[in-house]
Amino acid sequence: MKKLICLALLAAVTATAAAQGFGGLQLNPDCYEFLVKEGRGRAQQGLEISGRYIFSLEDGGHVNVYDYKTRDPEPIGGFDLASSGRDNHANNAEFGIEKKRGASFPLMYISNGKVGSDIEWTCFVESISWRGKRFSSELVQTITLDVNGFAEAGVEPIFGAPSWLIDRERKALWVFSAHQRTTPKVTLRAEDNFYIAYKFRIPALAEGPMVKLGIEDLQASVVFPFETWFTQAGCMQDGKIYYCFGVGQLDPGQRPSRIRVYDTDSGTICAKYNLNEEIPYEMEDLVIKDGWIFVNTNTNPKRGQGNPVIYKLSLPR
Repeated sequence: MKKLICLALLAAVTATAAAQGFGGLQLNPDCYEFLVKEGRGRAQQGLEISGRYIFSLEDGGHVNVYDYKTRDPEPIGGFDLASSGRDNHANNAEFGIEKKRGASFPLMYISNGKVGSDIEWTCFVESISWRGKRFSSELVQTITLDVNGFAEAGVEPIFGAPSWLIDRERKALWVFSAHQRTTPKVTLRAEDNFYIAYKFRIPALAEGPMVKLGIEDLQASVVFPFETWFTQAGCMQDGKIYYCFGVGQLDPGQRPSRIRVYDTDSGTICAKYNLNEEIPYEMEDLVIKDGWIFVNTNTNPKRGQGNPVIYKLSLPR
């Protein structure tokens, strides 16, 4: 009970902070085309980078691998996630801090992001190996979010489509979503919605192949103001959530290209990027590497858009 009271108090405090946090530093970042990708199959989604390898995920769970150093537009390899399937939107990809014995990379956490799917509340944890020129992936853990009891404990529940984010600096697993779905058809007015982030431990592989996280596992709940529509995906660094929104020039009025930086310590928006001129395509996911933000985008050939681009943006100074 003491834990639930503390969580309720935290929710109230962060809601108040969020109401005061609509400002945020408006940024005019340096922005470059980093890589124009060839080899696309389906819609571009999640993005991660480890060493010289760029992992570019597609809807359904295929992964194209590009060379970070040479920026060759042709992929140097590709593979299907072990969790690949029609309903796996592969919306977000996050490397964690644990590595399975014998694997080549840290564990990768895959957010589905498909509303209404049977696996909507599921995070797939995969172990990726590289042998010679061949990449492969093994499903080593499945994490499911159970929000039953959240409202009764005074914690704002999310509508669904959790995005699973790893804060490697603070060794925490966060879930980011919203009170209502963030499409203009559902959220008619900004004041009727808000963003929500939940903090959990990062489950160890030793906890087994199936892990359920619920109210008893919740370490913190933070509420953020809602002032931009159409969530995509993002990443974390040292307590801050970097998240992208919109579809670019496909709908510049209601769903422009934007990035918001949310401070989980204060419950405020601490930085804003409005990027519809710099990034006209639909942004899909973000990665922070070498002091820059890398932005994965998806393009629509039927509307005359070319190959999808990974952009490189300066971090807030």
